[in-house]
This record gives sequence, structure tokens and C-alpha cells, in this order.
Amino acid sequence: MTSRSRQQQIDALEHEILQQRLDMTASMREWRDATAPIDNAWSKLMSWRTPLLAAGSLLAFRGARKPRSTGRLFKRALTGLMMYNRGRALYRASKGRR
Repeated sequence: MTSRSRQQQIDALEHEILQQRLDMTASMREWRDATAPIDNAWSKLMSWRTPLLAAGSLLAFRGARKPRSTGRLFKRALTGLMMYNRGRALYRASKGRR
């Protein structure tokens, strides 16, 4: 193998490595863009971590003492949340038809 062909082979390998690095950088950017909503939601959830833990522990304490009334309260809260979501969806659907 001559030194010229060897140098050509080295140059080709360096070019391939550079191209792979560029492809990896683009893939990492796409990955960050794709997971950005999940990361934002997670950071927002973590900012509410302490109040959520406190509310959860109070709910668990109440559930241990009065399971029936806590179950009814939970059902009412869930029904209210579902009604809110459906009302919001209905509002958005009616807003889009105009």
C-alpha cells in the first residue's frame, strides 16, 4: 500500500467520521425538539411537587379516616374536572366553526 492511497483512505475515514458527527448532532437536536413538551411538563410538575405531596398526604389521611366521604368527594371532583374539559372542548369546537 502506497503512502498516497493510505492518505486517501485516512481522508475518507475522517470525512466519514465528520459526517457521522454532523448526523448525530442533527439527531440530538431533533430528539430535544421532540421531547421538549414532555420535559417542560415534567419541570412544571416538579415545581408543584411539594404542594402535590402535601395535598396527596392530606387526601390519604382523610381517606383512612373517612373512606366513604372521601370517595364521594373524589367522584365529585373527577366529575367536575370532566365537565370542565368537555366544556372547554365544546367552546373550542364552537369557536372554530365561525
